[in-house]
Amino acid sequence: MKRTLLSLLLVGGLIFSVSAQKKSSPLAGLGSMTFYGIDFSKGRVYGAADEPEKLRKAFADINMLFIMEPEKYNVAQFVGKPMNDIRVDAVTNMNDTIPLDSIKTIVKGHVLTDTAIRKTVKDLNIVPYNHGMGLVMIMETLDKPGELGTFEFVLFDIDTRNVISHWSLSGEPGGFGLRNYWGRSVYDALGKVKTYKE
Repeated sequence: MKRTLLSLLLVGGLIFSVSAQKKSSPLAGLGSMTFYGIDFSKGRVYGAADEPEKLRKAFADINMLFIMEPEKYNVAQFVGKPMNDIRVDAVTNMNDTIPLDSIKTIVKGHVLTDTAIRKTVKDLNIVPYNHGMGLVMIMETLDKPGELGTFEFVLFDIDTRNVISHWSLSGEPGGFGLRNYWGRSVYDALGKVKTYKE
């Protein structure tokens, strides 16, 4: 009886192991894509003393890091896929119109729903310079006491704006000034993209 039970456990463990090995990155098998920056409009900043105006400006400054510091914020290298283009104009327009009273929250644990993620992508005013696959980051929370920035990485079809896949990654902030502090969490989250498994 013990031998039979042990055999069943070994077979069950082997099946679980094979199943786990089949899980791969949502980027596996994909080719080049266009990166659209970070949409901060649906996220919330928790536990920060910073003024909403300064936070909203920091959102724009963080997106400019992809343009001004392409060697450091090298999306193609982080993602492991060629980038057809880096275009942050659509998210910049969204971020510039965020109501100041909706940037911060006193409630911990803000979560983006699938509906909110799909709506965010649909609302992006993307000029069709490119076709194929798009990648955008959507900020979920910037948690100051927890020292963590959490972002949804969203793959979508540029022409239809239909979401293909999305997954959450977090990064630790650091540095002086709002841009550098939360920009570090973006950098840290991007560093985990290639190793993420669904």
